[in-house]
Amino acid sequence: MKLYANHKRMMIKAAIISTLVLAVVQGPWSGWAAAASKKSSGVTASQAATDIWHSYEVWPKYRYYYSGSDSRPNYIIGIDDRYQLTSKLWKPVDLTPEMLKNWINFTRPRVGYSPRLYGADITDSKGRRVGLWYSVRDWRLLGSATVDEKYQISVTRPTRSTGRIKGKHSTKY
Repeated sequence: MKLYANHKRMMIKAAIISTLVLAVVQGPWSGWAAAASKKSSGVTASQAATDIWHSYEVWPKYRYYYSGSDSRPNYIIGIDDRYQLTSKLWKPVDLTPEMLKNWINFTRPRVGYSPRLYGADITDSKGRRVGLWYSVRDWRLLGSATVDEKYQISVTRPTRSTGRIKGKHSTKY
């Protein structure tokens, strides 16, 4: 009987130690998993966004901005008018379909299907589109974006030295 009582105590002790070890190991993992599952706002290459830009659509509820020369910008963005652009890197423009067509086709026409993604969606932390991005010159360069809970958005351009270059089928990074 004494042997049985000792064995039972050892089993209870082992169960308690196992539970504590599991809790210590699982704690950081569950925090990491929660952080990994949380989306961040950003710029994601998109065929749908490319198609919008290549159709020369100017959406009425969007404000448009560009970066680069007035006649040949390098990047164009459109931001949902419910959001306030806080970046000082962009020049506002009253974009027209004709102006957009001239900007996009300055180097060579890009209308129709292209396996290259010139366009991208600008998204908030829930993955909702809050804007559109277009790279006129180098389709592989995407900027970055952050959207806060106060409907303020900051969009940055890539630079030659720090620009992130992705392949033609790049996705969110």
